Amino acid sequence: MKKLALLAAVTMVSLSVLADKATVSLNNFDANVPIYYLKSGTLAPTGQNIFVQVWGGPVGGTLNPLVDSAGAAITIAMGAGGSGAGWFDVGAGVVPGVADNAQATFQLVAWHGASLATADSTAKSPTWNQATGSWNSAAVPPAPLGGPALNIPGGTWNTIVPVPEPSTILLSLLGAAALLIRRRK
Repeated sequence: MKKLALLAAVTMVSLSVLADKATVSLNNFDANVPIYYLKSGTLAPTGQNIFVQVWGGPVGGTLNPLVDSAGAAITIAMGAGGSGAGWFDVGAGVVPGVADNAQATFQLVAWHGASLATADSTAKSPTWNQATGSWNSAAVPPAPLGGPALNIPGGTWNTIVPVPEPSTILLSLLGAAALLIRRRK
């Protein structure tokens, strides 16, 4: 009997944790804010290790990456959802720590590289506040994941990927030449 009581308590806690959650639609089409590469006017290309995460959280609180219905952070490759260079459209994401239909703070984080932790460059948009939608994960079956579109600020947004300056390249070549000369002696 003690095991049944413990199981019932765990189930009740799980259901309360899985209550309604705030959601938004993860696309940059609706806000008409394409992502550019190197401030060059070129849309961020697909397949070039350029990724975006939408971060969100309570207004005035800590921001974390939006997650899918299983709780995994959503990382978006440029062109995801069949949207092409500079755009993404990957459905909806859950906003951590925000109740359904509440105001939340958001920010786009972009990087070039295999992961944010090992990126050779990163860029962040300004933060903005907007209303969220709702996802009832406790419903059987769960309600579809959806929500209002992101109101991304600005008309364009640039990822920043460093390009070595000519002086850096020249210095590298001089160093390599010095090593070759020293080796010959």
